[in-house]
Amino acid sequence: MKPAAGTEKLSSLQDKRPGPIAQFLTTLLVRRIIPGTFAILRRFAPAFRFPFTNTVIVTSFDLVQEVFSRQKDFPVPYQRQVDYLDWKPTFLLAMKDTPAYWETLENVKELWRTEDLKFVGQIANEVSQQALDKAGGKIDAIQGLMVPVTEAVIDRYYGVPIPSEKRQDFFNGCMHVAGFLFGAQSTAPKVVAGAQAAVKVVWEVIDDAIAAARKNPLPDTTIIGRCHAQNIVDDQALRSYLMGMIMGYLPTNTLANGHALDVIMNNRTGYQTACDAAAADDSGMILKCVHEALRISYILPGLWRTAPEDQEIGIGSKKTYKIKKDQLVYISGMSAMKDKRRIADPNRFDPNRSKDVYMVYGYHFHYCVGDKIADTMMEEIFTAIFKRKPKAGGKMVYNGNFPWNFFLSYEK
Repeated sequence: MKPAAGTEKLSSLQDKRPGPIAQFLTTLLVRRIIPGTFAILRRFAPAFRFPFTNTVIVTSFDLVQEVFSRQKDFPVPYQRQVDYLDWKPTFLLAMKDTPAYWETLENVKELWRTEDLKFVGQIANEVSQQALDKAGGKIDAIQGLMVPVTEAVIDRYYGVPIPSEKRQDFFNGCMHVAGFLFGAQSTAPKVVAGAQAAVKVVWEVIDDAIAAARKNPLPDTTIIGRCHAQNIVDDQALRSYLMGMIMGYLPTNTLANGHALDVIMNNRTGYQTACDAAAADDSGMILKCVHEALRISYILPGLWRTAPEDQEIGIGSKKTYKIKKDQLVYISGMSAMKDKRRIADPNRFDPNRSKDVYMVYGYHFHYCVGDKIADTMMEEIFTAIFKRKPKAGGKMVYNGNFPWNFFLSYEK
């Protein structure tokens, strides 16, 4: 019997879906135990040194935003992970607040332009409609819709086609590397070897695309074609930027879209609002629903920062907290966006909240450079789904912490 979509062996890297007990425990930990623990910490110890570790967990809205905004005092630690991945020049999100960072950011913005959003929307709309038409009333919304949309944007907009025989390895490689970069920060030999094996196929696809475009130039509607036509940066920098934006889209979009769909489909207000918005062609309200769903069920428990020197947070408030030199700081946007001191009735689905309560793309320094592109893709995907009046409810199937399957029934 052929396994259900998404449940077969995940890649030639020999990654396998956790067994049912391991998967149950992982889901329980990430979706229940960690949020519950962070809620207690947010109330009683919003800057808490985790026992027997060198890690401080920051969970309140104000303190999370403070750490985000003090990028020179609390720089990112990801360069160590990047160094293992043949990634030069470095990943934008691994860079500290230096002139090189701002130069790289401007180069990325010169390649990925806001005027491209219409083209991205056309790709996302076309692939969404084709996938839903072909599926004929029942679809795995993640593997059969959301992932193909992102891959199509990488192909037709970035200029990086993913060969069919490498598609699954490419997808799983991106997921694996994202976990290595932003997860537990482990550099154990086995962990590093796994990440290096995973990233290999991703580099191969990117390198092949750049080389092919040198021989047969691509149109300047693609990122590679634009870079070559306008000589914006050399191929080594382009390689790095493409890897960064692919890592920022394929794993993150899968996480975000899956979490958002799960919340909306299983929340009466969210579901009805999304259906009404789609019927009225109100893409703005669709996007508000997605952002509110991500506030309720954020994609990651937190992100890492370091403290090169002794620091103090909570400055100007009633209580301050000391961070010692060389401690790791784990800042939880997931927890912060549930802080009732800043967000009224945080468990209630309300798509009309002020934009100030959202940190779904980060906050301040290292705010997601591709937020508008991601928003455009989500607008098209979720509008296409809810125009077809999907049956409410459904259960997310995870692979580790990654949303892997969500089956929808809808009107043909």
